[in-house]
Amino acid sequence: MKIKRKFHNPQHYWKIAESYISKQSEALKGSEYYLDEKLAMKCIKFSSLLKHTSGEFAGVNFQFQDWQIKAIVDIFATKYKEGKYQGLRRYQRVLFFMPKKNGKSEFAGVLHAIMFFIDQDKAKEQYSIATEAEQAKIIHKVFLTMLKQEPELFELVHSTVKPPRITKEDGAFFDEFQSLTSSADTKDGLRPSFLTVDEGHAHTSKDLYQIMTDGLAGRNEPLEVHLSTAGKSKQGFFYLDIYQYAKKIQQGIIKDDRFYSVLFEPDEKDLEDPDYWKNPEIWKKCNPNLGNSPTYSYMEGKITQAEHSAVSLISFITKHLNVWADKADVWIDSKLWEDSFKYKIDEKKLKGKACFGGLDLASVTDIAAFILVFPKDNDEYDVLCRFFIPEDNMKQRSKKDKVPYEQWVKEGLITATKGNIIDYGFIEKQIKKDCEYFDVKEIAYDKWNSVQLVTNLDDAGVSNMVAISQGYGINTGLKEIETATIGKRLNHGNNKVLTWMISNVAIFQNADDKLKIDKNNVIEKIDGVVSLAMALVIKMVSKTVETATPSIRSF
Repeated sequence: MKIKRKFHNPQHYWKIAESYISKQSEALKGSEYYLDEKLAMKCIKFSSLLKHTSGEFAGVNFQFQDWQIKAIVDIFATKYKEGKYQGLRRYQRVLFFMPKKNGKSEFAGVLHAIMFFIDQDKAKEQYSIATEAEQAKIIHKVFLTMLKQEPELFELVHSTVKPPRITKEDGAFFDEFQSLTSSADTKDGLRPSFLTVDEGHAHTSKDLYQIMTDGLAGRNEPLEVHLSTAGKSKQGFFYLDIYQYAKKIQQGIIKDDRFYSVLFEPDEKDLEDPDYWKNPEIWKKCNPNLGNSPTYSYMEGKITQAEHSAVSLISFITKHLNVWADKADVWIDSKLWEDSFKYKIDEKKLKGKACFGGLDLASVTDIAAFILVFPKDNDEYDVLCRFFIPEDNMKQRSKKDKVPYEQWVKEGLITATKGNIIDYGFIEKQIKKDCEYFDVKEIAYDKWNSVQLVTNLDDAGVSNMVAISQGYGINTGLKEIETATIGKRLNHGNNKVLTWMISNVAIFQNADDKLKIDKNNVIEKIDGVVSLAMALVIKMVSKTVETATPSIRSF
């Protein structure tokens, strides 16, 4: 296919490719492989007309890095010289292992374009698989946006959004690309010719991958490409079957000439320094596009967060240095939390001021929490805490939990309600009082065990009630707790109960960097943190504190 157009100075990349092709052709002499030099340059020149789809280089022809040029040449143009595989591609499995923000999705789009328009296989079926629908759409969107920027290519295809599919007629044959997740209706009967596996570390099940690789077996030149960052679990198929396999090949433990890998990660020697993650030289080793994406400023900002938060540190070394890591034991460092304290909370000074509430009732025998967050003009918050516990089992709970509930009640930090279960009627009255005393814009609540109380409050017209989904539903609130604490913007009034609960929080972070409380690893109470996070969620989605909203709603 010949397309006439002005290139964005492609000759620089062509020269690099020509030089590498010459050296690689010489290096393969005497082996069972050869380099199809004409095909190699065709792939490089074709790729040169494709354009970036986002960021600083959006609309600019693809800016190749040396490793990308080598990868394109090696993967598509290295072939068997003779025998039963004569003329077929050498490589069948590929791993590109690198941190976030280094253009994995953009490069995946280039690879799909090469296979879609240059590869000679008939009735091509190309798939990109991911764990979640939004993740699966990324490579599809990149590929489609690349095509839309080239009218000559785009007029050859037909695209649909649901399902995310791109198709092309090739004479009597029909080529297609589609992105899939494990929730797709069916995958049986598929015969992939090319498969990209996006962020394999996040795949908790091998089922979808297994179905797709079984389908690859029906092709003469199957090709699967894995593009991933490190993760927190070493139990998934990607870590065990792909990443570790590639490492063993590089170490000479396994010989597999059909597997091609590019790994950007620190050396074992680098990891001997406990502060390796602060070293810009290691940043550069792990991030081939450092300076453009990610920028040094971005990395430095992440370092600042990582110095104060174990969760941010784990996120930084996994997502930006490609180091496999377990979850953090501590979310927010106690010293950092202490430093965020500015002054004791004086309710009288907050009278009539706008605020947002978070209500977590927990179980009737546990601790209930009602937290009010008062935004200030300088993006700071004052946090007013109210905790409730059944009076009758308080002594037993103190012994069991090894926490001075009785002392906290004496200090006014917890209210003990009459009986052996929490008196929700008492909490209801307290919330009504607070809504009269303060300008409570909205109150977020967890639907579990709170229907009657919320209905009563709504009927009384005390405030707008907002149901908040738990789990990742409080992601933005948790992140704001962390960033506001680091920035010393969250004045918690040195509340001992909330401080204790903060120290109990274990955090889980998914592949999309969303946070949720890891309740499987939480032993002590965290109700106040949940309430605080919910209050911050509704505060952050409200455009202004003066905004009025409908009554009961949820998101």
